[in-house]
Parts: sequence; structure tokens; C-alpha cells
Amino acid sequence: MLFFAVLASTLSECIESTLQIHPFDAPWYNPLEMVCGSVYFIAHLGSGICYLLYIMSVLDIFFDIRTLKGFFGLYFGFMLGILLVVINWFHPILFHYTKEGLYQRDNLIIMFYFIAFYYMGVGILLVLKYDKLMRLKTKVIVLAYVGLSLFGVFFQYFNPKILIENFYSAISVALVFITLQNPGELVDENLNILNRKAFFEGIDLKIKRNIPYYTVFVSIDNVRALSSEIGYSQAQAVLKKIADYLKRAGRKELRITTYTYRYSDYVFAIMVHSDNVKNAKALAEKLAQRTKKSFDVSGMTIKIDGHCFVMNYPDHYKSAAELMAKVDMITEEIEELNDIVVDVDSLNHGEKMLLRDYDYMARENLDAKKAVVKFQPLMSKIYKINYNADAICFLYDKDGKEIDVRSHIPDIGTTQTIMDTDEYVLRMAARSLAFWNGGDKNGKYRAIVGMCQGEISRNDFVRRVKRILREEKAEPSWISLKLSETCLTTMNTIAERNIRMLGDLKVSIIVDRFGSGYGNLSRIISLPILQVNISPEVIRNAIGSEQMYKLAQGIVNLFHDISIFVCASDIRSKEEKEMAERLGCDFLIGDYLGEPMSDSSYVRFIDDYFEKG
Repeated sequence: MLFFAVLASTLSECIESTLQIHPFDAPWYNPLEMVCGSVYFIAHLGSGICYLLYIMSVLDIFFDIRTLKGFFGLYFGFMLGILLVVINWFHPILFHYTKEGLYQRDNLIIMFYFIAFYYMGVGILLVLKYDKLMRLKTKVIVLAYVGLSLFGVFFQYFNPKILIENFYSAISVALVFITLQNPGELVDENLNILNRKAFFEGIDLKIKRNIPYYTVFVSIDNVRALSSEIGYSQAQAVLKKIADYLKRAGRKELRITTYTYRYSDYVFAIMVHSDNVKNAKALAEKLAQRTKKSFDVSGMTIKIDGHCFVMNYPDHYKSAAELMAKVDMITEEIEELNDIVVDVDSLNHGEKMLLRDYDYMARENLDAKKAVVKFQPLMSKIYKINYNADAICFLYDKDGKEIDVRSHIPDIGTTQTIMDTDEYVLRMAARSLAFWNGGDKNGKYRAIVGMCQGEISRNDFVRRVKRILREEKAEPSWISLKLSETCLTTMNTIAERNIRMLGDLKVSIIVDRFGSGYGNLSRIISLPILQVNISPEVIRNAIGSEQMYKLAQGIVNLFHDISIFVCASDIRSKEEKEMAERLGCDFLIGDYLGEPMSDSSYVRFIDDYFEKG
């Protein structure tokens, strides 16, 4: 709107100036000048209100124009300016033209300057009031816009023959455009909708201002089933159709302003610009009714299964991390709920939220960038080529105490936070490897990174891994991805495809804790698995039972026969270490052999271990 307003005022002024320079003796001449002049005044004033709207959008501020405060705060001045232009057609009060076509000012033209200064002034006050909420770059560009525009206005007011005002407006609006040069960071390009990052930037602004607001979440529960039935591309077309509807739903259904975001792969978040809970709940009901109907996509009639629920700040959460934990918990179990519109207040969060302590803590650590990745050495006196380490994420609680969260990571019930943590560990491990190996593509240091079910099931998982390794200047062959036995057994076709593609990239795949659940041997054989980590219970049971010893020996021999390395995991004592070596395990890992340590400590430890024996 701001760009269009400046463009319209510039074009109308250019045409008006051309008409003044080249007068015509024709009946249309003066009316055309009056039209151009009127468009110039309205568009120029429009750039003032659009500037204010731009500042409000940067700060995520909303005024309901259906209220007196909203109308007088935003549109009264603009409407008054239009009224003055209309009156000016019948009785010159702002400007008029001589018979020769020369522009002449009238007494009330000062009114336009007062209105323009009002919009500029309110914009500056908002910038100063919420100074801490704006990036320095944005503040500089916004204030530069004001400075250049005001200079042009003052200069032309006292020197009306020099047409410089719009020149400075064009320069200042070009500076604003610079701040919008990378919209890809905030937009999901597949669905042409605001993305998760944009959502949490808006949440962060609202929480910092401590403003109550409502968000309606819509989950499309049968997305994965649709992908299997009609294909991934067609399923994305269905989501795009749904996204197009949700972007307009607030204004279409209830005539309220909403912003729609893609919160996750199958969840949309609709931020309601209203402090009225009735509006939020009414919108949720409308959306629920729409989800009961089918969507027509590419000649197909598609039925979707969905749920809606409303979250309110500050009643339901106090921070973005708490919001993420609760939304993930609700959407994880939402398919089991009968009502399409879920009443969040009626859910029993007590015991379930205790299980989310890790999730909540992890999100706070990731947001504050204080999570630490440590490395636990993979020991072997036989294989000295690959200096391998298990990359493990350590978090800090509210008291600053370091928390080992290895036992808190589930096999299947993964959340967005756990997936983000996995990517964070992968990035930190790749960064350390790039430093240790010093650019040597065949460098000796390697790292093992655990991956959850949800992460490897993403359609863009391989692309994410490649991007992280490229950005950190690490080689795929330096990385091994570790999947639990349960994860491997229950993975879907997308995850299986991703595993095969990673094998082609020379990323090693490790199966963790084999023997703790149902092991799918045929899948292990069919996939590019390099190593199997035996469950620690197998090793411990083999110490006191001859039968369990024979079983453990059979497992080790089985994998050796098909050229798969065997590792004994979670070694806690000398007896467990000796039993693992007796069984013929290729590698051993556990706190008894070496606890997780910082990157520099790990390098010194592992070098001493192999070089000094």
C-alpha cells in the first residue's frame, strides 16, 4: 500500500506538471489538471496513513477501526482529507488553477500538512515507545523515511516551484523496500503463507508488550494418510487450498482481522486481532464447520479430518516455549478426541505436562542459545581409523544446573521441540567436526547424532541435513545418524526413503538399543545400516546367565556375519566392559569408559587414548 500510494502521487504530480508546462486550449484541460491534483493530494496523504500502518505492522499493533478509537486514530484524518478534496472541486479551499493552467494554493491547504504531520508524529511516537522491540536496522530505515519525507515537505512548502517533495518520498519508500528484501525467511513458499518463524516473532512482540490475545489452532489430522493415498504433491495442493481459505476466514466469516501461519507440517495458527473471547471461539466454530465439508482439488473431492482449539495469552501460557509444549501435547493426542472444537481448559494437563518438562526446558534453552553439545567417545582398541563420538545435548534448568536428558528422549512421540533439538545437535556436531578436521575431507574425527521418528519422517529431511552440512562446511561421511530400534521398526515409507538417500550421500546409519523391543531384522538388512548398538540390558543379563550369554553371542555373530559392526552401549562398570569385549563387540560406549565432555576435552582425551594406548 505504501509503495502504491507513493507511485500514484508521483505519477499524478508528473502528469499535472506536464500539463502546466504544455497548456492546451481545450475544455478537458482544466478538469484533467484538477483530477491529477486531487489524486496527488489523496495519494500523498495516503502515503502518510500507509506509513503509519507499516509501523504498526512492524510492531504487530492492531486497531479495530469499527471502534471510535480505531477510526479516529487511523482513518478520520484520511477521510477528512478526502472530504476537503471533494469540497475543493466545487469551491476552491485547497488549490485551484488559472486559465493558463498554473497551480495556485488556497488558504486551507495547511490542513493537509497538519493531517500528514499527525500520521508521521504517531508513527515516530510508536517507534520511540516500543524502541526495544524493533531491530536497529528497522528503526534506522523507518526514521530515515520520516526524515527524508519531512525534508521534502518543508522544502516544497516554502519553495513550491521546486517539485522535490515526491522525489524524497520515492527515495524514502525505496529504503523501506530494503527492509522487506528477504520475505522468504517468514513465508512458507509451498503454501504461500506466513511460516512458523513469523508466528513466533509476532508472539514474542505481544508477550513483550504483555497484551492479551487469542490464537486459533487448526490441525489437519489425516495429512499423512492423504499423502499415501493421493501422493505428496496432491496432498500439498490440498493443504494450499486449506491455507487459502484460512487466510481469508476471519474477514469472510466474522469480518474480523486475522493473520494465518503454518505452525507445523499439518497445524495452522490463526492469530485473532481482537481481545474478545467470543470472536475467537466463534471463529473456531466456523472453522470446525468448514472442516466437516470437502475440498475440491484437481478434480478430486477431498474429505479432511481436523480439530480446532483456542489458546489465550496469558491464561494458557506465559512464554513461547510453554505455548509450544502445550500445542505439541494437544496435537499429539487430538485425533483421539471426539469434539472437533477442543476445549483446552477441560483437558487434564497435570501428569502429561510433567512429561513435557524436557520439551519445555529444551525450547527455552534453544531460544536462549544456551544448550550445550558434549561428546562421548566411542572406544575401541581394534579400530583406530575413525575417532567416533556420540553427540549429546545438555540443557540448563532455571537454577542453572546442567541436565543430562538422554533418558528423556522418546522413541516415537516426538514433538517439534525434540525435532528442533536434533537439528541443533547436528549443526553443533558438524561445526565441531569442521574445526577438528581442518578442511581435510578424509579427516579422522566423526560424530554420531541421534534422530527421532518425526525428524526422519519429514519430506524435506535430506535437504535439511545437506543444508546444515553445507553451511557448517562438514562432509556427510563424517556424520552417523542414530535411530532407535523402535524408530527403525515403525518408520513409514518417507523415512525409509530418506534413510536410503542418506546412505547414498555416505551418511552412516546406526541402530540404537537393539534388543530392547521388537527388532525388524529384514529392515536392518535391507537398509544401509553400518552399526547396531546392543541394548545394555542384553550385556547385563549375559553376565549372570549362561543362556543369555549364548543369546548375546548369537546376536553379535549374526551381525558380524552380515558385515555390520556391533557396539555395546551404556557401559557402566568393569564387568560390563569385560563382558562386551568377551562377546566380541567392535565398539564400547558408556560413562564408565568416558563421560560426555566438551569438544576440546574430547579431542585431548581421544587422541591420548589412541596414541598412548
